[in-house]
Amino acid sequence: MKTSAPTTTRPSTASGARLRRLAVVGLVAPVVALAACSGESPVTADPTAPAGTTPAATSTSTTSRTSATSAPPTTAAPTTAAPAKYSTRTVKAVIKDPQLGHTITALRISRGLPFPKNQPVGAEAFEIVGVKVEFAAGSRYSASLDPKMLTLIATDPKQNVAPTAEFGKAYKADPLLTTKRDDRDRGWVFFKVDKGTTTALRLAFNRPAYAVSTTDKSIPAKTFSVVLTK
Repeated sequence: MKTSAPTTTRPSTASGARLRRLAVVGLVAPVVALAACSGESPVTADPTAPAGTTPAATSTSTTSRTSATSAPPTTAAPTTAAPAKYSTRTVKAVIKDPQLGHTITALRISRGLPFPKNQPVGAEAFEIVGVKVEFAAGSRYSASLDPKMLTLIATDPKQNVAPTAEFGKAYKADPLLTTKRDDRDRGWVFFKVDKGTTTALRLAFNRPAYAVSTTDKSIPAKTFSVVLTK
């Protein structure tokens, strides 16, 4: 796999989305259409339901793919002014959503990635963190997994950072793509954290709220997180 890019944004509350089971459901708002397996009623996205700490969207891709291993972000392309020490380590941090059947696995984390040379101010204030993630979307509902549903949580200083697409072409790595029901994808997401952020980092999946149309069932917004580094 390769690496992709980030954008600096703090997470913002996202609206709910629609789910369905084998039937196709229409969306009622700028929400994701979802479907569920046979024998189950269509699911309707609830655009008014709170989405917990879902981050603001940065860049979204509509294709999904299954890929094998990819190298860590390339550091040769961009140059940096006084970058933090660059390092990449392998991790295996897993988030499971039992209601939707999603599995999100962090595979590698890179810290101190160099800023492009034309961004000296950003290089002074921020550190770029890259996380290689595998999406495995559940088969029960037509609920897609989107990189914008992820955030990086730091404890010192306290931050909850949405992914950024700002450095997409700089690192020559495959981006993590939107992954549809019962599909998989691997790729990189990037985050800008405050300079001096300590090593304690968590990856969060911010699930939006869903409502199952034709039934009284609803799936509330929920945030799942896992430790990346201590």
